Amino acid sequence: MREENGGPDGVGDDELGAVVGVLDDPHARAILAETARSARSVDTLAERIDGSRSTLYRRVQRLVDLDLLAESQEIDPDGHHFSTYRARLDRVTVDLDDDGFTVAVERAPVEDDAVDRLNRLFERLNGP
Repeated sequence: MREENGGPDGVGDDELGAVVGVLDDPHARAILAETARSARSVDTLAERIDGSRSTLYRRVQRLVDLDLLAESQEIDPDGHHFSTYRARLDRVTVDLDDDGFTVAVERAPVEDDAVDRLNRLFERLNGP
């Protein structure tokens, strides 16, 4: 396998196995689908995905470790911190040519949404 440079991130054999392995898991795929729509907490994911919280926490952590999910800290109206997650996975491509496989993982940029988080906090504090 050769790695592709530029644009999409070229993927080495170890990362390829990890990415393919996590995408084979139905919980991980459901988490990526839910967090592609908007940032979600694990509690919200648990309401939408059939699985235990501990299973979802493990899959979320694995996706964060592989840089397929971005984690952000939020503050609830009572001042407690909690994490939300947003999918970074944009596309995985596998090409086969005379030199072997070329695998690329495209990730969405991590958004610096501090202003958005502050706006959401004020909206929560002000009520519906």
